[in-house]
Amino acid sequence: MKKFLCVLWLLFILPVLTNGANLQTRLNQLLDTDNEKEEAKLLEAILKEKPSADTLIRLLKNITFADPKKRGIVLSENLCIDGIKRPFCFYVPEAYNPSEKTPLLIYLHGGVGRKELIEKPEDYVKESPFLSLAETECYILLFPLGQGSATWWDSVGAANINSQIRTIKRKYNIDDNRVYMTGFSDGGSGSFFFAMCHPTDFAAFLPLNGHPGVGSINGGVHTYFINLFNSPLSVINTDMDQLYPDKKMRPMMDLAIKAGANLLYRIYTGIEHTFEYAPKEIPIMHKFMEEHPRISTPINIKWETAEKRYRRCMWLSIDDVKAGDIPDWYIDHNMELIDERIVFGFYPDDTYEGEGIKMGKVIDSTFCALAGAKEGDIVIKAGIDSVESMDVLNDYKAKKKRGDPAKITVLRDAKEIELKGHFPLPKKYNLFRREKPSARAEASFCGNKFDIKESQLGAFVIYIHPDMVQLDQNVVINVNGEKVFDEKVVPDIEFMLRNFLRNRDRELLYINKVSIKL
Repeated sequence: MKKFLCVLWLLFILPVLTNGANLQTRLNQLLDTDNEKEEAKLLEAILKEKPSADTLIRLLKNITFADPKKRGIVLSENLCIDGIKRPFCFYVPEAYNPSEKTPLLIYLHGGVGRKELIEKPEDYVKESPFLSLAETECYILLFPLGQGSATWWDSVGAANINSQIRTIKRKYNIDDNRVYMTGFSDGGSGSFFFAMCHPTDFAAFLPLNGHPGVGSINGGVHTYFINLFNSPLSVINTDMDQLYPDKKMRPMMDLAIKAGANLLYRIYTGIEHTFEYAPKEIPIMHKFMEEHPRISTPINIKWETAEKRYRRCMWLSIDDVKAGDIPDWYIDHNMELIDERIVFGFYPDDTYEGEGIKMGKVIDSTFCALAGAKEGDIVIKAGIDSVESMDVLNDYKAKKKRGDPAKITVLRDAKEIELKGHFPLPKKYNLFRREKPSARAEASFCGNKFDIKESQLGAFVIYIHPDMVQLDQNVVINVNGEKVFDEKVVPDIEFMLRNFLRNRDRELLYINKVSIKL
């Protein structure tokens, strides 16, 4: 009898286990390959085995990771969508264990409009106050490097960051529900931008001395405070910040909260545009992050976009804007601002080591642009004072107001040129651009039923996660109270795999999608 049972085990059970092992092997090969042809072959082989959705989810959730060859600061590079390879750094703590899920914190630096990338990025990372957090709390840190042609809010820079996150997730056991973004100055502004345009990967955002409108004002992107509903934010500004003081930022934060933003706002007093409060703030940031993991299947989503490249938030995607009548309930949370800042209007070239300040990019409609300054000019005088550092320029500005005359002397082709002009008069502008029609969807799900309230929504997609619905029952979708879909949704294995290969997110394992055109 025992022999008979053993034979049965060999005939029926062992092949099942072997097939499972083969499937796992092929899946691991698929996830490791960078070759498109090899990827297509492996994908075809996996599909031929016809694994169930449950099997595939189990295997993807239990991917194994190799022990890294190096810990500490790692320098790498990424091929960007503009065809340029750009370096980036990440930091792996000594305590990192490839068998345990590890949180990931992305830090965006300031001054992203500079012409050149930060030189010696490893030295830059060594100075980061977040390294102690990485070691004591076992966080992996990611340090993207931006520049004027790849800012945090343009298509090149944003895609660069997203690609780097995918790279880290391929090699390290990242906790997909504990991915966070922070940054100082332009980095804080970039964090606001990602919260409003690319929130899906992230659990929370922590902007430091940033401005929520920069991605729209400087980047030309239509952004919306309503989108801050979907992720928690911990926002810091300081009262003496020369660029973004609390006095100017607080009305924006009040408006964001009125729009439904999930936002905590705090200020530090007696501090200018510096991160000198880091020793006190970083432990508070850590506590906030620990208390705010990502909810992978949120019950409610509020999302607005004018462009397809910013269409996705978790399980909802707005695929088309249908310009038309705007419903009475719709409110656009925007505000008029007055630009009273005194700025010369150029990014300093940080690579220059001679006397004076060398100009990088000159910003349109500023004093420098209007006075005829050019990239590469070296500022040697402000008024009658010799310029030895940015402090001299800042002292000169401090005595001026908008509309006042100003004068600088520059070296251009070894010749001294005096540039005269006026600081522009105060200018009114909107916090967010509004040059295109947008679609908004306020969506929720409960008991296999999705309800969507919409404004100018032409087409949308609902991504179906097995934790959201009962797959043996019909999924019902109502738009403005009218039923537009009432069918069962069958798992699509190829869709699951291709979706995972794009996002490398082991928590957002959607089994299919429902596309609706209105």
